[in-house]
Amino acid sequence: MRKKPGIMVSSLVIANFLAQLMQTMLNTALPRIMLDLGINENKAQWLVTIYYLVAGITVPVAGFLIGRFTTRALFFTSVGSFATGTLLAAIAPEFGWVLTGRIIQGIGAGLLMPLFQTTILRVFPKDKIGSAMGLIGLVMGLAPALGPTLSGLVVQEHSWRILFYAVLPIVVVNMLLATISLKNVGDTHHEKLDLRSILFSTLGFAGLLYGVNLAGEQGGSHLITWAVIFGGIFIIVMFIHRQLKLAVPLLDFNIFRNRRFAQSSIIGVLMFIVMVGVELLIPLYAQNVRGLTPKISGLLLLPGAVLLGVASMVSGRLYDRYGIRLIIRGGFSIIAIITLLLTLLLSLQTSMVLVAAIYALLMVGIGFIMTPVTAYAMASVPVTMIAHASPMTITIRSLSSSMGGVMLISIMTASMSHSSIHFPESMLHGLQASFWTLTGIAAIGLYISFNLSECKPSQV
Repeated sequence: MRKKPGIMVSSLVIANFLAQLMQTMLNTALPRIMLDLGINENKAQWLVTIYYLVAGITVPVAGFLIGRFTTRALFFTSVGSFATGTLLAAIAPEFGWVLTGRIIQGIGAGLLMPLFQTTILRVFPKDKIGSAMGLIGLVMGLAPALGPTLSGLVVQEHSWRILFYAVLPIVVVNMLLATISLKNVGDTHHEKLDLRSILFSTLGFAGLLYGVNLAGEQGGSHLITWAVIFGGIFIIVMFIHRQLKLAVPLLDFNIFRNRRFAQSSIIGVLMFIVMVGVELLIPLYAQNVRGLTPKISGLLLLPGAVLLGVASMVSGRLYDRYGIRLIIRGGFSIIAIITLLLTLLLSLQTSMVLVAAIYALLMVGIGFIMTPVTAYAMASVPVTMIAHASPMTITIRSLSSSMGGVMLISIMTASMSHSSIHFPESMLHGLQASFWTLTGIAAIGLYISFNLSECKPSQV
């Protein structure tokens, strides 16, 4: 079994690639979905952000279930959920059904991600952990970057529903592959799942996201909007407080007492907000402001997707050789400069070749951060805490991606509603406001990178 770990985890790699691909697959298709279903930007973005939200809420539960059930049982449950959600979204007659399908997909993805990481780290020998982390980074980074491009190519000539129909048979074939290749690894236990923790996390994060979305629709002036936002924050605080008291928490927040892990987590959150935000905003700019086709807007993102994959692999080797600080500073310097350029250069006449080139450079900066910051986070904690560090990292990145998407669309729509100019100039004004926000987030990441302490893998 351990002589050929690549074969054993092949079905997990494929399943997670599809799950990560579906995170961003709808980005380029949103304008077509809005037209087909008769919905606005604030409503449409939920088809993207709800996936991140549900996955983020499900991940800590998956961390518990990995120890409770066998690898194969959890795999078939998660992939079965993903397949069910995919089918439902494909045949959905209206927005509510598509959203329900995305929620069910998100549950499957949330179960898959920690199962993927945990199984790979268990089956690969210690001298191959670097390769294992590279494989994880490639799937987690390249698949979301390819999503908008692939969807643009499909939606150009076909219905957005084909995005779901095309994935479904691959999921089914992969389940058949898993019956042959996937084996059970690790031991099981019989600890009790804390249902109150699940309730608090679900209500808290969903309430906070809904409140931010309301702020975008209403301009942030309604009392009920702020009541929902602060209500969500209060329940999240209750969730964290409960985790600190439980003997076996869903998420062990004590891990943030480790300064290096806390810093790397913040950097990872900021990086993912920028990545998800730009991948969401560029297609809206290309199609709604410039009137380009989904195919062209998707192809704009292709060079960036390729360079992200290359940069992720190269940065892992650079981290092994030079450590974390130089790489992270360089990556965030690129990101800060590029987001500022996008803010200043986007107009009704900007060369789309220039936009594609700038986006590609942005993905290089993100690629230089993604793999090293994950390796740094895992290297920063004791071996006994890795089981808590992995689900915590995935959870906060998923939730922050969801929050970032809602926040940026809310900023865009709020700016549009307060603008006296007409469409598409009003949308351009809103997009620029969102890119100013991303520039500020990148600047914060760059500042934190100068306070990182060095921690090479050999030091742990």
